[in-house]
Amino acid sequence: MHLRHRVSIVTLILLLLLPFRAHAGALEDALALYQQKRYPEARLALEKITASEPTNAAACHYLGMTLRQRADDRAIEDALPWLAKATELAPKNATYLTLFGITSMQTAGKTRSVSAATRGRDAVIRAIEFEPDNLDAREALLQFYVSAPWPIGSRTKAKEQAEAIAQRNPTRGLFARVQLKTTEKKYDEAIVLCEKSLEQNPDFYPALAELGRLTVASGTKLERGLAALRRCLQLEPTLGQATHSLIHYRIGTLHLKLSDKTAARAAFTAALQLDPKLKRAADALAKLDS
Repeated sequence: MHLRHRVSIVTLILLLLLPFRAHAGALEDALALYQQKRYPEARLALEKITASEPTNAAACHYLGMTLRQRADDRAIEDALPWLAKATELAPKNATYLTLFGITSMQTAGKTRSVSAATRGRDAVIRAIEFEPDNLDAREALLQFYVSAPWPIGSRTKAKEQAEAIAQRNPTRGLFARVQLKTTEKKYDEAIVLCEKSLEQNPDFYPALAELGRLTVASGTKLERGLAALRRCLQLEPTLGQATHSLIHYRIGTLHLKLSDKTAARAAFTAALQLDPKLKRAADALAKLDS
């Protein structure tokens, strides 16, 4: 083939690839914004991509994840359709399935929707099938089994997940056992396991949040519980774990047990500033003011 013709063909191929490169670059830029926690900018960028490329699974997933970051009571519900769409477009992507499943279960917790709960359960089960070492999915499934009512809940299945987690990660395995002890209301044993988990990882957010909750439930080691919850406020909440608004609420409850109404009021107010529809904080504040 003549050199000039070969050059022309190469040029044509490059021109045909330009739109794909531009789209890839746009997604990379949007994900960089997401990683930098510049969520409003990331959202705008991802909305443009999903509008022009409605079958772009990554863009749909990260738009959903960006919407989750909003500090309002509609954030999870608005994120859910995009996370669901990502799993439809990439049905074997374990990460997409896990995060959709967790979000769907969180939605069920707010709306008491059995269908949302079971959709979330089914998604994390599929994630585990594709990726057996996916501990986020296993922990979400364990939480589902210990919290869901009979017949969809199952203590036996929860124990199976706890054992699978422990085989793969001792620290997270300890926390899995904490959740089992908590459902049995064996709070003292659960607190001991939380502390063992924190010995291995002092900043393990789930164990810190649960330790604070357990001291509320048991009425013991209140100062230790306060310290754990205050540390949570210095860390980024992990997906599916107690939000900072809920952490503030628990701090307020502990202050009430310590007979410090002023500090309790400040904590409940902080909780409502982050989540104005956190009913338990609103009720606690109203009771203080009555």
